[in-house]
Amino acid sequence: MFINFSNVVSWMFKSFDISGDTKLLEKLEKNEIRFLMIIKKHWIYSILISWRAFFVVIFACANVYLLIFSQANPDIITISIAILLSLNVIWWFIIVIVYIRRFYHIQGSKPYIEDIYFAIEKSKHSDEAFVNFFNQTVLLLLLLFVITLFALFTSISGIFLSDVTHFSFGIINAFLLLFQLGLFYGYLNAMINQEMDFKVVIPGQILFYNQRGVFGDSQAMNADKIKTINATHPGLFSSFINYGDIIVLTEGDQDGKGQMSMDYVGDPMGTVKEIQRVLDKDFESMERKVNILLKKLSLQIGISDINTPENKRKLQEFVKNNDTMIQDIFRKWDDETKQEIRELYILLQ
Repeated sequence: MFINFSNVVSWMFKSFDISGDTKLLEKLEKNEIRFLMIIKKHWIYSILISWRAFFVVIFACANVYLLIFSQANPDIITISIAILLSLNVIWWFIIVIVYIRRFYHIQGSKPYIEDIYFAIEKSKHSDEAFVNFFNQTVLLLLLLFVITLFALFTSISGIFLSDVTHFSFGIINAFLLLFQLGLFYGYLNAMINQEMDFKVVIPGQILFYNQRGVFGDSQAMNADKIKTINATHPGLFSSFINYGDIIVLTEGDQDGKGQMSMDYVGDPMGTVKEIQRVLDKDFESMERKVNILLKKLSLQIGISDINTPENKRKLQEFVKNNDTMIQDIFRKWDDETKQEIRELYILLQ
C-alpha cells in the first residue's frame, strides 16, 4: 500500500487536483449536459518525452558501475546502494510503460463525441491510473533523493579519510544522481501536463484547463465568439502518426492575443469537425450516422432507424435488455462504427 502523495500535494496546492476533470464532468451532468468531447494530449506525447527516462537509465547504469567496480573490494553498504538504485530505476521504467499503456487504452488515439455518463466513467479510470503512477513515481523520486544524499555524504567523508580516489568517484556519482533527479522530476511534470491538461467541448462552449506542475488555470470560450478553428500537422512524423495542433481564434484576434491552442491532438482535422458538431448541438448528423449503424445491424437488432418515437422506444428497450450484445458489437467493429454506437447511446437518453 503506497502513501497517497497525490492527496498530500492537493492539500498543499489547491490548483493541483487529479480528479478535477471528473468533478467538472459530474457538475456538467447535473447541469443536464447530454454529450461532450474531452480532449487530452495524444499518447505519442508520453513517448516523445521519454528521452528523459532513457537518460535516467543510462546515468543509473554509470552509477552502478562506479559503485561496484571503482573499488577493489566494495563493502556491503556500497553493494546494497547499487542494488537499491538498480531496482529503483527498473521499477520506475516498468510503471512508466504500464501507465502509458493504460492511458492509451482509456483515451484512445483521438478525441470523440461521447455520452456524459461514459465520459465520467472513463475519467474516473484515467484518474485512478494516474494516481497510481504519480504515487509510485513520487515514492521512487524520494528514494532516489535519499540515495543522492548518501552519495554526497560518502564523497565528503572521503576528504576526512584522505581517500582521494574515493572522494573523486563519490563526487561523480553524486553529480550523476543529481542529473537523474532533475530528469526524473522533469518527466513527472511532463506526465502531469499530459494527464491534467484537458479541454472539454460542450454545446456552445469550449472549456480550457491548463496544468503546469502544481499550478493550473482555466478559461472558457463561448461558441458565438469563435471566429475560426484551425488544425495543422506540424511535421512529417506528426502527419504519419496523425496528431497535431488545433488553434481556436476569437473575434477581434490580434497578434495571437485572442487565441487558445490545443497541442498533440489525435486526428486534428477530424477533431475540428467533431468540435463543431458539439458546439452546434448537431443532433441531426448524429441521427443520420446512427441510422447508418442500425441498417448495418438490422438483422441483429431488428430496427432499421430511429425516425419515429415508436422505433426509438423499441431501441431503448433493446439496448436496456441486451447490453452484453451491444458491447460485443462495440469490440468487434471498426472505429467509425464504435463512434456511431457512442452516439446511439447519446440519442437514447
